[in-house]
Amino acid sequence: MIDHRFGSAPPWSLGVEEELLLVDGDTLLPARDGFSRVFGEATERIKPELLESFAEITTPVLETPEQVEAELRALRHEVAERAAEHGYGVLAVGSHPTATGVVPIVPFPRYRKLEARLGPRMYRQLVCGLHVHVSLPDPDTCLRAFEGVVPHLPRLLAESANSPFSEGEDTGWRSSRAQRLLELPTGGAPPVLRSWDDWQAATRGDSTRRHWDAWPRPELGTLEVRVMDQPTALRRTRELVAEVQRLVHEAAEAGGGEPMDRDAYTAERERAAREGGGPEAARQLELGPERAVAEIAALTLA
Repeated sequence: MIDHRFGSAPPWSLGVEEELLLVDGDTLLPARDGFSRVFGEATERIKPELLESFAEITTPVLETPEQVEAELRALRHEVAERAAEHGYGVLAVGSHPTATGVVPIVPFPRYRKLEARLGPRMYRQLVCGLHVHVSLPDPDTCLRAFEGVVPHLPRLLAESANSPFSEGEDTGWRSSRAQRLLELPTGGAPPVLRSWDDWQAATRGDSTRRHWDAWPRPELGTLEVRVMDQPTALRRTRELVAEVQRLVHEAAEAGGGEPMDRDAYTAERERAAREGGGPEAARQLELGPERAVAEIAALTLA
């Protein structure tokens, strides 16, 4: 049996990560030295994430989506206050609507190794996601919940879609982020897991650098759902967190069934990314890229 921390936190409790963009306060374009200048190194609740324009905020273990919303609101404001000291602002969005060019990586050894492995593909990952961890009581329950949640992931992607633009152009996708993640070695549909042996084979001993749409995290005692685009409005974050918590709980308590066919999953995921269904991508398309950036900046701290 694998080492794990399942049962170390109350079942169905939550830990949530939001990926924010640090931007120039005047132009609202991504900051090329944002994390290094504003923070320098990780704190308990604010961490780097690959590129200099990212700041990832992370909650402690919390019981309810309402508590998550309150914690994330405080963290968004903390990031914004520290960024403002350097002339920067903050955006919460799945992808920057008008950004062009390359943002440097944060000069940490693990990102240098990833750069050597991925090359130019890495710099296309200027996209932000909402990652929701739900605590599970034991390893078997986690595997059951994982396969039970997989069929619902495309709907979560559609509801969260918030990245229709790239470099000022309509991409034809409500979630262009979902397509960019497919360029990563572990992006998109997760492997079928019938046992923890399958999990060990897929992770190759490292579960922390996996980008599949959902994945068991035994070292944390959670199931992580990361298919969603980063919402702009905290209300949308709260609603999506509540939906993930409900789906994981229901899947864990349901009887096990056959895993969803991954080709069928990939087709549904593609349709969800193209067509969307949530309000934020639709609003961006209504405004156009330039006006969308200004509204996103205003709503991020609302």
